Amino acid sequence: PYQQQGFEWLVFLSRYGLNGILADDMGLGKTAQTIAHIVIEESAGRLDRPVLVVVPTTLVPNWTAEIARFAPHLRVVVLYGLDRHARRRDLAGVHVVITTYTVLSRDIEEMVSLSWHLVVLDEAQAIKSPTAKATHAVCRLETRHRLCLSGTPIENNLGELWSQFAFLQPGLLGQRKAFTRRFRTPIEKDGDPVRRRQLSARIRPFILRRTKSAVATE
Repeated sequence: PYQQQGFEWLVFLSRYGLNGILADDMGLGKTAQTIAHIVIEESAGRLDRPVLVVVPTTLVPNWTAEIARFAPHLRVVVLYGLDRHARRRDLAGVHVVITTYTVLSRDIEEMVSLSWHLVVLDEAQAIKSPTAKATHAVCRLETRHRLCLSGTPIENNLGELWSQFAFLQPGLLGQRKAFTRRFRTPIEKDGDPVRRRQLSARIRPFILRRTKSAVATE
């Protein structure tokens, strides 16, 4: 049931042109919920462009295996390795393209010329640094919809949250310096409950998080 709810939330975001973070704990099926959403987009005829899934290198086999298991009819291309340039030139009829943060950063000038239906960032804490190459790269991609998957959207500080929303909903949290002054410093240094509630209210519609303890019975 919680996965059904997560899937419906993804559909809701897509329908209204919104983007968000699926922040379930590790092991609760973020990949499966995302694949279900991609399947619905394909079956509804909206997948006239590929979905781009960006992952750490270690998760490439997991994504290819999960798609083969849950949606074997989807055509998948992996952009990794020395022959990736030839594969990138022929994406006609492809539903899902999988690449890594490292490859995307290296090939960004070629990737920005492509159009995507949805860009999915798995382990999205990879763009927690606003100045990192990967962060700049994903923000340059041309896509209709954006989705972050992360069991730990905030690992160390609120600046990591700002970085992910700079990709997801540019402008929602304001400029980086203004965000630090208005939210990060009062919350992290002073424990300001008012600013904490204000920030929580602003981002709540765009984050869905369930913990293992909350859905253990399922």
